[in-house]
Amino acid sequence: MKHRDLRTSLPAKCLVMVLLLLCAAGVMLFGAAAAAMSAGCGVYDSFEQDPLCTNTMDGAARSVVEALESGSDYARYQLEERYAGYSAQVYRDGNLTDAWGDIPSDPLARRESRVDDACTVVGYLSPDLPLHSVFDRNLDLYNSLHSMQLSAVVFLTALLALSGLASLVFLLSAAGHRAGREGIVLGFQDRIPLDLYLSCALCLFVLCIAMLDRGYHIDSPFLELYLAWYGTCLMGAVVVALATLMTLAVRFKKGRWWRNSICFFLIHWCWRIWKRGWDALAEFAHALPLTWKAVLFTGAVLAAQTFLTLIMFDSYDSGFFFLVALVMDITLVMGAAALSLQLQKVRDMGQALAAGDLDAQLDTRKMLPDIRRHAENLNAIGVGMNRAVEQRMRSERLKTELITNVSHDIKTPLTSIVNYVDLLKKEDLPPAAAEYAAVLDRQSAKLKKLTEDLVEASKASTGNVSVSLAPIVVNEIILQAIGDYDERLTKGRLEVVVSTYEGSLMAMADGRLLWRVLDNLLSNVCKYAMPGTRVYVDLGTREERMFLTMKNISQDPLNVSAEELMERFVRGDASRHTEGSGLGLNIARSLMDLMGGTFDLSIDGDLFKAELTLPAAGPAL
Repeated sequence: MKHRDLRTSLPAKCLVMVLLLLCAAGVMLFGAAAAAMSAGCGVYDSFEQDPLCTNTMDGAARSVVEALESGSDYARYQLEERYAGYSAQVYRDGNLTDAWGDIPSDPLARRESRVDDACTVVGYLSPDLPLHSVFDRNLDLYNSLHSMQLSAVVFLTALLALSGLASLVFLLSAAGHRAGREGIVLGFQDRIPLDLYLSCALCLFVLCIAMLDRGYHIDSPFLELYLAWYGTCLMGAVVVALATLMTLAVRFKKGRWWRNSICFFLIHWCWRIWKRGWDALAEFAHALPLTWKAVLFTGAVLAAQTFLTLIMFDSYDSGFFFLVALVMDITLVMGAAALSLQLQKVRDMGQALAAGDLDAQLDTRKMLPDIRRHAENLNAIGVGMNRAVEQRMRSERLKTELITNVSHDIKTPLTSIVNYVDLLKKEDLPPAAAEYAAVLDRQSAKLKKLTEDLVEASKASTGNVSVSLAPIVVNEIILQAIGDYDERLTKGRLEVVVSTYEGSLMAMADGRLLWRVLDNLLSNVCKYAMPGTRVYVDLGTREERMFLTMKNISQDPLNVSAEELMERFVRGDASRHTEGSGLGLNIARSLMDLMGGTFDLSIDGDLFKAELTLPAAGPAL
């Protein structure tokens, strides 16, 4: 009678695999129990003496002192939720000073915890522990461990380990065998490139092990949740390890396992490419004159060396020919080294230019002619780029000086015009003359605002502004700025929705300059936002920086990009039917740069969004 090979039976494999996983789970569970009992958990006669109780009560005692002395909300939360059912009396130098909770008349456990040299906390556990208390969880764990015997647990762990090892041996032996198929059969995972499979398996295994640490952060007192988390992570690691061992067994049995790997594919591909390149080397030699020279020189040296080698076999004085061949080899190596050095200098020059070092220059006196021409071209590029940058900087400087000088020259007569208009407004003028004076007053104020913006934009762009950085409360300055614009916002039927950080958010900034930036942004909102819409102002922290975001819907189509809007004299409405010089956003960006912050704009349809960031001055209060 022919016996069936169990290695080809899928049900047998599945049954053994389930048995292996159960043995692994049992080993982990009873092994953890044995380790805990070896550390003293569950072996004492009462829960009051067990480390599961004493260590936790010591932690609760520290939370009591922290909650009573510093008023820590987190410590109070720990006592009310995690350490529920715990009450304590605090003694300082032997005198009762404070208490926490109601002291039970018949406590489940009592412990004195020494917090420091002068402070002693006497803790009590209520006999009726809440279900969400960590003490209730530890009590269940104590009862479970106390009902076990360490020797029995160790024996059961060893038995499960041996059973799991036997199951693993069977699975590795059965790997690759299938019913009705001869030899080793590759499965889906066996066709994945080996190095890719091992890399992914290693990442998954490390991830499962690393996730064990997250179990400490589970905010739950229930023992079952902890066991489920740790069990899931460990079983995931076991499954990944088992799958890896199974596919390795199949690949080794199949043979030539190295061929199914990305490294082998890359090496084989590189070999083919190199072979094709070697075959096409003669064609590449026609590309550049320098290549021709190198190829001809190398070929001549090799041909001469071959000739000398042939002569050495038929000559009595073979040492002389060997010395000549050696000198030719040394010459070839030195020539290649010199050529590589020159090419490296040219490459470093190109990298220096790409990095912005326009003053870099190459010494071309000792270079080969072809390389010298290329190096001289790079030198010329650096000189030309340096000249272009200097001309651009000179043009920008002249433009800035022109704006500043003209603005100052305009301010003097403009001041006289404003003063005389004020005097005219105080006179008893006819209605027509009074209307003319009002027009003069309005237009002169507009011109005065424009000249002030021009001067401020010039100072901000050149950095000629005094900056005094200090920690400031950003929440307050934002609310003050919005309050100052309350009348204009109400007039424009604009609702401001402020979502600020709860507490005091500190940032390193100049309050005067930051106020100017917020003033420009809110002024733009009042001018260009669609009436009847909302303006969203968000404040928070991200990566040790404070950020402020302001979003609104534009009344007119935004037909310019965000970068163009931050240029000088560019406005969002092409018809220019609103007041403004087009300098506000440019000034805001310059002021943020001076304070070490950033100012970014983004446009999505009619949505206008401005985002400011500043270095945080410390943790939020």
